[in-house]
Formats: sequence, C-alpha cells, structure tokens
Amino acid sequence: LSFSGASAAFVETVKAAEPITSAATAVAWGIEVLSIQEGASLLTIVAGVLVSTLGNSNHGGGGDGSSLSQSLSSSATVMMANLCFSFRGLHQKLFRATSHGGKNSVDDLNLQFRMQQVGIMLLAVPVLIWDTRTLLSMAFQPREMAPTLQFLALALLNGFAFTSYNLASTFVLTRISVVHHAALNCIRRIFAIIVTSIAFQIPITFIGAMGILVSFSGFMAFTYYKARRQQKPKPISTLLPMSAV
Repeated sequence: LSFSGASAAFVETVKAAEPITSAATAVAWGIEVLSIQEGASLLTIVAGVLVSTLGNSNHGGGGDGSSLSQSLSSSATVMMANLCFSFRGLHQKLFRATSHGGKNSVDDLNLQFRMQQVGIMLLAVPVLIWDTRTLLSMAFQPREMAPTLQFLALALLNGFAFTSYNLASTFVLTRISVVHHAALNCIRRIFAIIVTSIAFQIPITFIGAMGILVSFSGFMAFTYYKARRQQKPKPISTLLPMSAV
C-alpha cells in the first residue's frame, strides 16, 4: 500500500523510524530501560539510514511525483506498520515471560508458525472482499505459460526468503531485547542498499556512503553502551540504597 502511493526511497525513509517506535513501546510497557547514550545511538542509526537512503535515491533520480495527500497517506501506513512490528516484538517478549511461553514449551519454529497462521486468517477476509473478482479474472484469463511459470517461481522464492527472514527474526528476538532487535533490523536496510548496489551495479554516492558509516557507527555505539550498562553491578536488595552496594 505504501509503495503504491510514494517512492521507495520515501517509504524506506519513514520505515527507518522503526527503532524509535520499538523503544517507545518497550519503555512504555516497562520491559526496557534506555540510557541517554543508548537513545542517542538509536537516533544516530535512524539518521544514518535516512542519509544513505536519500543520498542513493537522489543519485537514481528517485522522485515519482507523489502528491502531498499520497505522501501523508503512505507515511501513516508505514508508521502503522512500524507500530505493528514494534508490538509484535513486545508481545513476543511478554509471551516468553509467561509460564506457558518458555522456549521449552513453544520453540521459535512453532511460535512463528502460529503467528503466520493468525496473519493468514486476518488477511484472508479483506482479500476475499476486495480482490475476489480480480483473482478470478486473472485465473481464467488466457496467458502465456512462460511468464506465468516465472511469476510462480519468483513467488515461491520470495515466500521462502520472507519465511526464512521471519523465522530468523523470531530466533534473534528470543535472545536479545526488543530495541536491540529493532536496531539490527534497521541495519538490515543498510545491508539491502549495499547488496542492491552490487547486484544492479548502482554506484553508492558519497552521501550514501557517509550515511552507511554513520548508521553502522550508531549501531556499534548502541551495542557498546547497552553492554556496559548491563555489566554494571545491581543492588543486592531493593531495600538497600545504591550507595550501600
């Protein structure tokens, strides 16, 4: 929906705010505590992704002439997607903290399978309501065999890749915090820019390279400050003042 109303660069730019929404939801629900340095590192990651995305899109002549209303609609859709992704991580953590949600009860593969089941059931209703006529017309319309087989092969490849990504995401999220997972996911976009540039022989601009460097530096700073905070000794008892430890 978002890509149909705005350029890919604009959508990816708004999606870069995902660590901020994840941090906000995690802190609001009390499962995450962030230091000032960690918050600044997250902002650095987001800034780096913004710069690298805009730098490379400007080199490719990326504007698509979207109107203001289309851009606002796409922004709202992407921010909703960011919130859904953040709540998905939040509720996975909350589920894992329950007595029946431990890794010994439900492993990552079964957890991801159940989430995909729910997703298919939620998606089936709007697809049947709005796209039944289109799907039927496409099914009975005569087509050449080669493009159809190519489409099916790409669909299967995309489905396998997306499922593998979601399973890896679930596996990683079980072992790290929600915010750390969101920061890693933001770095994934930097990786996508580099791979796309290599695969399609699109040169990375100087501004894009600086954005990649800034984003990676922000991620390393976030990892460092988070590890340093976790290594600090905790009070023996909540009844004792910090100075007594």
